[in-house]
Amino acid sequence: MQIKKFSYLIFPLILFINCFGLKFQKNDITPNDWSEKSIRIANLEDSYKRKHRFNKVFSKFSSKRFIPYYRFIDKTFSIVGSYNQGDENYIIIKDKNGKFFKISQKNKKYNKDPILNFLVFEENFENAKQLIDTKIWLNDVWDAENFITKFPNSFYTFQSVEVKDVIGFQNSDIGYPIWLKVLTEKGEDAIVRYNQQGVRVGIKDHYFTSDPLPLEWGTKILQKIKNRKADIGMSSKQVRIAIGYPDEINSTSSRHGVSEQWIYFLLNKKNYYQFEYDKLVYINN
Repeated sequence: MQIKKFSYLIFPLILFINCFGLKFQKNDITPNDWSEKSIRIANLEDSYKRKHRFNKVFSKFSSKRFIPYYRFIDKTFSIVGSYNQGDENYIIIKDKNGKFFKISQKNKKYNKDPILNFLVFEENFENAKQLIDTKIWLNDVWDAENFITKFPNSFYTFQSVEVKDVIGFQNSDIGYPIWLKVLTEKGEDAIVRYNQQGVRVGIKDHYFTSDPLPLEWGTKILQKIKNRKADIGMSSKQVRIAIGYPDEINSTSSRHGVSEQWIYFLLNKKNYYQFEYDKLVYINN
């Protein structure tokens, strides 16, 4: 009888201690740059999935037992913050039912690190969906990491295609885990990675949202762009379409206006392109 009475006392005490401990741990979660942002988890390309231990990434907040990656795919969560437990570092997310989960993260500098590459921000996903039923013009169709199709002979550089859908997908350690499903006029399909937004250096346009070869630029300029060459007199937009974004930009302001120096890092050397009033005036390569 005494044992039974003791059991009635000890079990609530253990439950209280566990709940108090969990609450204490949750109080140790610190906000980061992505707190309160809505996300979903991207699907993974098979060979990329085998390359990394993605089934050793997710776990419940109160447990060390891992949960298989596939259980999180295409579900929506909100980011709570960052959490450190000894040498282990995590991003903490919460599902629509209020359950907390940990995502293993190697680097401790949470607020400065790039976000894990399989997290799809809902804001970016919705922005990408604005392109559905619009035309885009492809850029590098030979870039297998950013353009995928079963019909390689049906696609070419600067080709116009129509966006039909948007998916969360990742096959690389870099680049948005958001892709556009596109269709040619004859019905061949492909997917192309969504362009990185709001950046002018060190990135690549996988497609263009306006015609990259407008006739009003003239035959000479268009031919140079097709040949991936930049030349004196071209605008910054024409240069960007021809040879891509620079790795570095130096801007100078004066009473005469704004000038920019674009720097490209190629073959262990730096190539310099000087712009005045948005026109290329000097090349040093």
